[in-house]
Amino acid sequence: MVDRRVDLNLLNILYAVMAEGSVTRASQRLSMSQPAVSNALRRLRHLFNDELFVRVPGGIRPTAKASEIWPDLQSAVDQLRAIALPQAFSPAGTTVTFNLAITDTLVSRVLPALALRLVSDAPLAKLCLHLHSTPNSTGGLERGTIDCAVGMFPTAGGDLRMEGVLADDYVCIFRRGHPELHNPLTLKDFVAARHVLVKQATWQAGIVDGWLSLEAEHREITLVVNRAEDAIKIVRRTDLAAAVPRSYVLSVPDVEDLEVADLPFQHEKILYKMVWHERTERDAARIWFRSIVRDAIVATCAGGHPAPPGPPSATAGA
Repeated sequence: MVDRRVDLNLLNILYAVMAEGSVTRASQRLSMSQPAVSNALRRLRHLFNDELFVRVPGGIRPTAKASEIWPDLQSAVDQLRAIALPQAFSPAGTTVTFNLAITDTLVSRVLPALALRLVSDAPLAKLCLHLHSTPNSTGGLERGTIDCAVGMFPTAGGDLRMEGVLADDYVCIFRRGHPELHNPLTLKDFVAARHVLVKQATWQAGIVDGWLSLEAEHREITLVVNRAEDAIKIVRRTDLAAAVPRSYVLSVPDVEDLEVADLPFQHEKILYKMVWHERTERDAARIWFRSIVRDAIVATCAGGHPAPPGPPSATAGA
């Protein structure tokens, strides 16, 4: 079978002539000269081996062949236009499944508001949550299995895009009545205490430990857990301490049982970032989804602050 190339622009011209019933009006619709449209019709006659149109008083009339292919031509051109010029996104009618990876210190606060917004505005859509860690989220974004991720990322590279969504700071928590730690906390007591470290990936160094190294100090890590919630449960029942984001610890029940102390050394703010792949940069559904994730974070994480403009300052691991 001979592979014959078809100039799709010819079909668009045929569509215009059929729709207008006139070469002159078709040329005006297409912003083409009348001779150019007539030349295209000659090529179309060769392609279909048919005259396609016959002259009649007042214009032209499609042949039986042209009338036969007209329904299929309409459908094909409409589909091509839908691909090239997609309709405006409508949350109310979408059946998209959105995939979100979000860090554990945000999910319990953000998810109820996000779910309410999704059910209200996009009742046919679905939401799947994924456990966040920098390597898992980065891989999922690159593979297309995650639409966006929220956490404390190092600077994104390659095809990933990011924006800051919430600024916060770390504090040290320990149980009320701790025999050795008191609020305000001294650097000597902080490094002498035994700590729970929260991190989602084994290769990540704790950011607090990075700050301590600038003071030529280090702390003793007794336990490593994946979730800040687990660290708080351990701290309540032991003499261990932990560094966690301030807004998160202030959101947990019975926070009065805990001492919440400022870190006794120089440190930076932390920045939660939303990250997505550039392939979804202009995807209307994903743009909308990122906007409602952003809104939910700002609305529910009152202990933090909307992220300021400028480059992020801190990475993951407490």
